[in-house]
Amino acid sequence: MRILSKVILLVMPAMVIVIAPRAFGDDKKQKHKVDRKAWSPYACCHDMNAIEHTPTLITEHYLVPEFYYIDSLHKGDTSFVYECYDNRDSILNMDTVQDFDQVRYISLLKKYTDHEHTYRDNDGSRKPLPVSVISKRYDKLGKNKWMSIGYPGNKYQELKEYKNDIVKIDSFMEKTPSGNEIILSIYQYYKVAQLK
Repeated sequence: MRILSKVILLVMPAMVIVIAPRAFGDDKKQKHKVDRKAWSPYACCHDMNAIEHTPTLITEHYLVPEFYYIDSLHKGDTSFVYECYDNRDSILNMDTVQDFDQVRYISLLKKYTDHEHTYRDNDGSRKPLPVSVISKRYDKLGKNKWMSIGYPGNKYQELKEYKNDIVKIDSFMEKTPSGNEIILSIYQYYKVAQLK
């Protein structure tokens, strides 16, 4: 009997281990769905998409004569545009000219569309003729001198510039295409007067 009781004592725990999982549920392991996300150190307290990135402000200063204007002027369908040229008669990119000492001359162009005259486009259709005429020109004569020539009458006058006498200040602000920078352009217009 003693041997039988020892066998029962040994077999009972083994049966409990084998039979218990089947009695209380499936003997296969349950798979639990795990929601895995990329780890972010700020995910607990910040929504990174909601944080606005502050662009960098870049300030550019321009010193220009008072007769010049950076933007085109419009009157009806006619526009007036300034073009600046260097010593080689090449058009200057005005976004790079911060001091007018490198400018040889400036032309004020009158641009309009002539509906009386037409031309044939590449696709063969007739279009009104675009016209561009110099209405005024400013030639740099020396360090502080300009000559103004008004067309069509060829009226000219000599002008002297006073760079220390600022008569007007304009500013323009634009965002770069990337959106990471804002460019603030400050234009200081100095006095230019006729020589007597």
